[in-house]
Amino acid sequence: MNIKFEHANSLPMPTWRWLKLNDTTISYDNIDKLTPLKPQIINSTENISLASQKDITFANFPHITTGIGSDADNFVVNNASNKNYFTIKANTITQKPLIFIYDLTDNLDLIDDNYIYAQENSQATIIIVYNSPYHNQGFHASSTKIFAEKNAQVKIIQLQTLGKDYFNFDDIGTLAQENARISIQQIALGANKNYLGANIDLLQNNAQLNFQTDYLTTKNQMLDMNYIVNILGQKTKTNLTTNGILMHNAQKTHRATLDFKQGCKGSIGTEAENVLLLDEDIHNKSIPLILCGEDDIEGNHSAAIGEMDKEQLFYLQTRGLNERQIRQMQIDSKLQLITTNLPEELHAYISTYQQEAFYHEN
Repeated sequence: MNIKFEHANSLPMPTWRWLKLNDTTISYDNIDKLTPLKPQIINSTENISLASQKDITFANFPHITTGIGSDADNFVVNNASNKNYFTIKANTITQKPLIFIYDLTDNLDLIDDNYIYAQENSQATIIIVYNSPYHNQGFHASSTKIFAEKNAQVKIIQLQTLGKDYFNFDDIGTLAQENARISIQQIALGANKNYLGANIDLLQNNAQLNFQTDYLTTKNQMLDMNYIVNILGQKTKTNLTTNGILMHNAQKTHRATLDFKQGCKGSIGTEAENVLLLDEDIHNKSIPLILCGEDDIEGNHSAAIGEMDKEQLFYLQTRGLNERQIRQMQIDSKLQLITTNLPEELHAYISTYQQEAFYHEN
């Protein structure tokens, strides 16, 4: 089976064609071995019910648009080898995160289709890990749809440490009702080609979104991202943050859109990008958008993209550190920051990837 998705990760408002940022094409040949892969499950709880039947549907689950595009989403829905239905039960608070860990092997192709239904007044964290040995290759695709009812608080973390020759895309769609609190973090470390997308609809009043992406790209890795937040409710709050490091001929394209729809009075949205460039042969492209159909809103954008400060570099050199050691310190500090915010059960995945990708390879 082969795939080719044209106009994937498409901007909601096209810019000049010559910039080649409006969208991308996703293609991959010879997908096979689509067999279900049983995940390791940590901290299962009666507050979150799980189902995996391919024909199950949620009675109240709405249609949700994802960020990469309808072609990618339909491909996952129609070909998923794993389907997961999470129901976070109403009026429950789950203290420990529910963790799903997929340990992929060499030349394994996995497609997983996930539905997360956070019922009214519920609170929970769900973490999904995609991991394989560093020198493996294969194909992975996922679609994750999140429906948060009134007053629900849900946190989703995706950690991706796939092998250096894997092809990966992770597609997200979210709909938030009144006073819902959504927190999403994507951590993209592995895979040779990596496509990330998210479409978030803050549908009703006082909904809040915190969306953070962390990445390190090296050794000719390619990362293409597209994040769209449609702000429809009044007095909503959005924080869209992307942090990363580029090195060794890596390529990164970042699209981030805050779309303030007519009627979203009193809403606040902030998008920020922080990128550290450790080599001169990298390719960094960014296109932040703020679209306004309403006057009474606050939209903010900030970006810090560049090399390490020369004064800081000089200071470290005077303390006896060479360029390679300073470079490694930057990588280690970034990975340590990511690790600190993850449950202890996941620290080994970051540590193992760190050793393989940034010590043995460099």
